[in-house]
Amino acid sequence: SHGRLGTRLRRTPGGPHCGETMTTALLLLAIWSRLPCLLWAAAPPGPGPFGSTVRPQPVPGAARAQTPDGWTAGKLCEIDAALNNTNATAALQSAIDECGDRAEGGTVLVRNSLTLHTASLWLRSNLTFRVEAGSALVGTATGVGDKVTDPTNLNVTDAPIVYTRRESVMMWAHAGLLNGGRCVKLKDPLVGWDDCAAWSKLENVVIEGGGTLDANAQGWFDDEQPGFVKQARPMMLDLLWIDGLTIRDLSIRRPGFWTVHPTFCDNVVVANNSILTTGPNTDGCDPDSAWNVLIADNVFSTGDDCIAIKAGRDWSGRMVNISTRNVLVERNVFKEGHGISIGSETSGWVLDVEVRDATCDGTDKAVRIKSARGRGGGVRNATYRNIAGTAKEAISLSLHYDYTDVPTNDSATPEIHDVLVQNLTVGATGSAVAVLERSSSDPGAVVSQQQMTMAARLRNPADEELESSSENPLYLECLGLNDSLIDGVTFDQVRVTTAATEDDDVFLANCSFCAGIADASTDPAPCFL
Repeated sequence: SHGRLGTRLRRTPGGPHCGETMTTALLLLAIWSRLPCLLWAAAPPGPGPFGSTVRPQPVPGAARAQTPDGWTAGKLCEIDAALNNTNATAALQSAIDECGDRAEGGTVLVRNSLTLHTASLWLRSNLTFRVEAGSALVGTATGVGDKVTDPTNLNVTDAPIVYTRRESVMMWAHAGLLNGGRCVKLKDPLVGWDDCAAWSKLENVVIEGGGTLDANAQGWFDDEQPGFVKQARPMMLDLLWIDGLTIRDLSIRRPGFWTVHPTFCDNVVVANNSILTTGPNTDGCDPDSAWNVLIADNVFSTGDDCIAIKAGRDWSGRMVNISTRNVLVERNVFKEGHGISIGSETSGWVLDVEVRDATCDGTDKAVRIKSARGRGGGVRNATYRNIAGTAKEAISLSLHYDYTDVPTNDSATPEIHDVLVQNLTVGATGSAVAVLERSSSDPGAVVSQQQMTMAARLRNPADEELESSSENPLYLECLGLNDSLIDGVTFDQVRVTTAATEDDDVFLANCSFCAGIADASTDPAPCFL
């Protein structure tokens, strides 16, 4: 089949939109009736990490990266070639300390085709960290062996425990390969959601050069080793609190957790990198409570989300309450991985995201926005434009990401508003179908031909989360909750192709919390009709 979708989703009927003017009587009636947009309205978006100035896109990134030879300005600290194939941690950190934090700037230079082994390093301001083509940094905290009780294990000594953010929650965890700001003072008393009272903050940082950053951290995937704590694994480029950050022209490999993680950062450029990962939770690039971000001209092939744009998670994320805003993702190639995602960590809100001119080459999902009960916040004003290629699933919008149904308070139920998917042409790697969930518990129920162009059977709502595959791919997934909002979603020039036939036994998923309209030419028919 070959379909064109001309669709606009709106909030499920049942009450006035949040923000409409109502009389006191109507307001009391709305509260009494427990209308979703009043009882469950998420808290408003938080500010930015370095103020709330929205920059024009494309943002410039670090000042030292504005010209190709910007690294030549200031003091040069070149790593001695005699350190090739040795543990160069001390020399690298000494060079960073000597050339960083200078008014005139400085550069740590790794060239001459060196391979340097290193533990965790901490960057400084006004610094270019340059690993040139043919050279490589290889991590020594491999994740192999006892991570807690053996104090001589390199996972303890070479990736020390620090206060940081993991999976968008503030916690103690192993340091990354390259690190930004550090917690320099804890709160007294501790509060749980963010125990740091003061952070060191950086500005004007560049990581570049054409070489390879290899965390060598695949041992962290073994959850049967002593001391394994999933959330405490080191993120590779764990870059907190940097104002003006550029990461470009690098091959980035083998993280033990998320790969490029700019957190509480502003004016960020991630460009022209090759980010290849395998293993659980090895996301490619995850801006987290970050403003003014450009992700451009990269190639991603990952063990989890290729890109996942985040803003804090659950109670910690809502209390920290720093949003992500003004993110441009353009001209990237997405191969293996879970796609071009926003969420599921949306507690501080994700606002004003544009993904454009993307190529999907077998990724799981082309368009993915996800959150869950307990997160809070949400997503507003997200555009996916000019997306082409192949994917197992074309579009997934979910406020039911982890299938959590336990009721929560009014600030912890997320929302999705104002999403545009425009000019998307994706070939599904099998049967392309609209997805649906009904209250029926009968797994043999059949969707009428007036609603679908092919026969299909309903998934029992009690089933486990549906996984898209080459045998059971999806084209549109819209998962919601009775007390969640998905509105203002527009499909324009969306085409999904498939080799499926009417005889294929295809599964359907939840679409019961989205209302919408579609023109008569829409094929397959959207599940919300």
